[in-house]
Amino acid sequence: MLLQNKSISGSLLAVCLSIKKYIVLTILICACYYAHAQVNGCPDPVANNYNKAATKNDGSCTYNDISTKPTLNTNLDAKLNETSGLIWWNNQVWTHNDSGGEPALYAIDTATGKVVKKVIIKNATNIDWEDLAQDDTYIYIGDIGNNVNGNRRDLKVYKVKKSDVISSTTVKAAIINFSYNDQTDFTPTGSNHTNFDCEALLAYGTSLFLFSKDWVDNKTRLYKLPKKPGTYKAIDIGELNVQGLITGAEIIANKRVIVLTGYNSLISPFIYLLYDFTGNQFFGANKRKVGISQSFLQAEGICAISDTNFYMSNERLQTLFTTKAKLQTLHLAALLNPYYNTLAAKTSPMVKHTAMHSSKSGGLHTIK
Repeated sequence: MLLQNKSISGSLLAVCLSIKKYIVLTILICACYYAHAQVNGCPDPVANNYNKAATKNDGSCTYNDISTKPTLNTNLDAKLNETSGLIWWNNQVWTHNDSGGEPALYAIDTATGKVVKKVIIKNATNIDWEDLAQDDTYIYIGDIGNNVNGNRRDLKVYKVKKSDVISSTTVKAAIINFSYNDQTDFTPTGSNHTNFDCEALLAYGTSLFLFSKDWVDNKTRLYKLPKKPGTYKAIDIGELNVQGLITGAEIIANKRVIVLTGYNSLISPFIYLLYDFTGNQFFGANKRKVGISQSFLQAEGICAISDTNFYMSNERLQTLFTTKAKLQTLHLAALLNPYYNTLAAKTSPMVKHTAMHSSKSGGLHTIK
């Protein structure tokens, strides 16, 4: 009986070793297949270095210089001369004024530029409101401007329920207080001489994201912040050399597209497209700077009204002449549709069928 048990144990051990060998072999084969199938490169058809075989976007895409021209040109109500952030919500454009204005949100008639509704945030102060963001339930108001001396210790985001904004003209906000995790020196810098200014905010997933307005090095840094009320450190998770000053942000989440607004030292406006990113690595994929065919325009806010059409605002600017605060329309189909088409191709029934067939047949085909 003992000999029989030993024989059975030996057989089981041999079987286990054999199974383990095949598991290891399978893992090695899969790893080799994955390494062979994955091709790093630029998958954007409009890029200079487009690689049709690329299956993983490595952020290497390069583009020709290009500019676009707005089509709508509506002067805004004089109450909105310091317009800053924008969102498109409830079939209306909403905005607010910059530092020192009322702690209020304004709905705009896009045809006339007139204010059609004002909502006061009763527990807020407009120290330096700069941008708006939104999700399905809330509007987020960024009191995040810090260009006077770069030493604010009261940066915050006001969180307002959309249902309250619809039902009332006076609402109360929850408050998200924050400071930057990499700012340790709060010595006054003087006007427009800090890298800890910020004018661009967006909501994505469970977090808020801030894009800094770096007056010193003309870069932008990306910070992550919780959406929940409380006091936090905004965490620096990346930087991008935009060669300008970033002033607004909008996201089309389901397409993984971000559009930033900004202007350079000559007050020439531009937008910056970030798309085909993974997770919150917004600077890790396609990055394209697009000029706006206008001069002496201090672009401030941007909001999407569709996947390819956007409103952009600028504040009143007094130089050798006066540029009025206005609302303009940007049509970016020519820039974004090639990317959208690649997304559609990846999820089309034919691609899914081909991918399934390739998997079953054991082929090493790359699915475009």
